[in-house]
Amino acid sequence: MAQRYFLSKNDFENKIITSDDKHHILRVMRMKTDDQIEVCYQQICYLSKLKISDQDISFETLNRLEKRHSVDMTLIQGLPKGNKLDIVCKYATMFGVSNIMFVQMDRSIAKEKNSDNKIKRLHLIAKEAAELAHRFDVPEISFFKSLKDIAFNSFDVILLADENEKTKMLKDVIKTEDLHKKIALIIGPEGGITDGERVFFNQKNAHMISLGDNILPTEIAAIYALSYISVKNTELF
Repeated sequence: MAQRYFLSKNDFENKIITSDDKHHILRVMRMKTDDQIEVCYQQICYLSKLKISDQDISFETLNRLEKRHSVDMTLIQGLPKGNKLDIVCKYATMFGVSNIMFVQMDRSIAKEKNSDNKIKRLHLIAKEAAELAHRFDVPEISFFKSLKDIAFNSFDVILLADENEKTKMLKDVIKTEDLHKKIALIIGPEGGITDGERVFFNQKNAHMISLGDNILPTEIAAIYALSYISVKNTELF
C-alpha cells in the first residue's frame, strides 16, 4: 500500500511536495522517480506518481481513490495531563474521529493554557496518524475552557462514558441509522466526571454508557467506543 500524504493547498495545486513531507520521501522512505504515493487535499485522495529531480519533488495524479462511508464522530475529552494529549490525538485519529475537543472539566488536573501552541503540535501528531491509518482527512482539534462553551445542540447523539453506568452498553444505544448522524462521545479526565457534570449532561439528553467491567485510563478510554463504531460502520458500509 502506497504511503499517504496530506498536502497544503499550494502544494496540491502546484503538484509539488515540500517541507516535512519532502524530507520524509527523500530521507526516510528513500523514494525514487516513478514510485507511487497517495496525496490528499480537502478529503479527496489520489494515487500519484513521483518525479524527483535533485532535491525537487513533483507528482502526477493517476486516479482518484474511492472513499468509504465514515461516521461524523466528535470526541469531547476531559483535559488530561502531560503527554496524554498526544496519546488521545494519535489513537482517536486512527480510530476515525472527525473532531477532537479538549475541555477543562471539574476533575481535570491540567489547566487549559497555551492552546495555540498545543494545537500546532497535536495537528502534526494527528496528520501522521491519519496518514498511517489511510484516512481521507485530518481531524480538527480545539480547546475549551468549559463544557458550557461547547454547542451540544449541534449533535444528534451524545454518548457519555460513565463508570457509574453498569448495564447500558453501546450496542443498546447506537442504531444503524445513527451512523449517518452527528455523534459526540464524552470521556472524563483522570478521576472521572462529577455528579454536577452528570446533571449537566442529563440536561443535554446524553446517553450514559458503560465501557465494560474494567476502568480504563482516560487517554485510551475512547478507543473502546470508537473501535465498536468503526467495526459497525465497516460491516454496514
